Amino acid sequence: MRRLRARDVMTSPVVTVRPDTPVVEAARIMARRRISGLPVVDEEGRLVGIVTEADLLLKEAGPGGLPLLAVHTDNPPPEVQPLLRRYEGRVVADVMTREVVTAQEDTPLHQVAALMARKNVNRVPVVRGRQVVGIVSRNDVLKAFLVDDEELAGRVREALRELEVPEGAVQVEVRDGVVRLRGQLSSPAEARLVSLCVRGLDGVVGVDTTELAPQPEG
Repeated sequence: MRRLRARDVMTSPVVTVRPDTPVVEAARIMARRRISGLPVVDEEGRLVGIVTEADLLLKEAGPGGLPLLAVHTDNPPPEVQPLLRRYEGRVVADVMTREVVTAQEDTPLHQVAALMARKNVNRVPVVRGRQVVGIVSRNDVLKAFLVDDEELAGRVREALRELEVPEGAVQVEVRDGVVRLRGQLSSPAEARLVSLCVRGLDGVVGVDTTELAPQPEG
């Protein structure tokens, strides 16, 4: 039962910038490529940060985007110093986010989606060691989960075969991503296993097992 992984949907090769890239050049690259974030790599290609549109917003907002304490004192408090650094920054190293949420090539796509939701990020660089080999955006994840009902039904039937469910024992219907299973299986445990495995398939919105029952005893 094959699950989609980061390598199946990631964009590769990746457009990157260096820490010493001017902020203006990073903004030009984003606009020209129509992307909202760029991994930052060192001279060895190792990931050291990520710069996004959000990181550049303070440059565009000007002093009005900063707390009053940041612009009206010679010693701004520590909590506003990162904002001031971004506002005054001229190269990517000054404005980038250094703690980057990453994934491996074989990370299951549903785990990448969970990372994005939990960390509230729009993109996740995919690394091999510390080398950037791809990037997965929210749009990549959404496209992967928008599966045609007929294709999804085929995935479910393939999963049933891999679970060695007898041919014809379970009928599969899919509508708007909701899988309806009808039929009889050998035991309640097998019915639960089938339901759990189908629910975990990429693209499945929900599973209806109200007409999936174990065979009657006797």
